[in-house]
Amino acid sequence: LRPYTDTLPKALVPVGPEGDEESLTVVDLTLGNFAEVGLTEVAIIVGYRKEALYERKAALEAKYGVSITLIDNDKAEEWNNAYSLWCGRDALKNGVILANGDTVHPVSVEKTLLAARGDGKKIILALDTVKSLADEEMKVVVEDGKGVQRITKLMDPAEA
Repeated sequence: LRPYTDTLPKALVPVGPEGDEESLTVVDLTLGNFAEVGLTEVAIIVGYRKEALYERKAALEAKYGVSITLIDNDKAEEWNNAYSLWCGRDALKNGVILANGDTVHPVSVEKTLLAARGDGKKIILALDTVKSLADEEMKVVVEDGKGVQRITKLMDPAEA
């Protein structure tokens, strides 16, 4: 995503037509989805180029009607997403919808996840079973009656 990510985190790179001043970002799309399903508290784990999110925090809160807590990941460029979750562990205690800062999806995903709660379910995972997989995509192996058995990028797409 360079040169955009020379100054911005991936989540703030515009996803609309180049040069369009009104282009939305991944953060805009995610916060819009969250607001549409009634979520009002959002935690964003920030690391690379985090100052850009700090600068936009108030405007994003006003635009989407959410309260945003920014949580620093001081090792964002060294360690993986699991460490980001560790940094945000206090925000996860009461339940969470996790959205990555470099992917987009329709609000139907949040609606489906929220509707699937209950029956003692601890983790509900949204899987895209339509998109063709390549090397960079996260891949999942699911077994009927047992759920997710494996999740990794390091797998032959044909196995997922």
